[in-house]
Amino acid sequence: MADYVLKICLLGDGNVGKTSIVYRYIENRFSRDFKSTLGVNLLKKKVILTEGENAGKICSIQIWDLGGQNAYRKLRKLYLEGSQGALVVFDVTSQSSFDHLDDWIESLIEIRGDKVPMILIGNKIDLEANRVINEMQVQKYADKYNMPIKFTSAATGEKVETAFIELIQNIIETI
Repeated sequence: MADYVLKICLLGDGNVGKTSIVYRYIENRFSRDFKSTLGVNLLKKKVILTEGENAGKICSIQIWDLGGQNAYRKLRKLYLEGSQGALVVFDVTSQSSFDHLDDWIESLIEIRGDKVPMILIGNKIDLEANRVINEMQVQKYADKYNMPIKFTSAATGEKVETAFIELIQNIIETI
């Protein structure tokens, strides 16, 4: 039996790597052949915390991977209801995915309030040669919402697990 049952949402434009991040975390695998998420993809994982005062506690994590296409905008309220935290993902090689972050974050805040734990994820750092978003821009943006940042690569797995664990711990601190 789980000590905590948590609902986490992944937010961000289509093709930023949300589904790849989820599968890297859940199954430790990566595929370049994922299709765009239609609506929402729901996955679960059981996590045993290993650090801090909650070490040994079991968390049942429900991960809601929201489709990033505009067609699913009307469904956001339904998907975000009850979420306790979010990974807000952009692609470091896509200026437009970074420019659209406010829309995603404002949707979450409108539905869940401004105290919901969020982590800003700059994904695809393995594509450094194509990077268009620098760390100073990201830090300035994260400061606006007072949220931590993780730069990840779903392809290599870099910092994917640490992003989820940090978010889980942040959520538990607010419960």
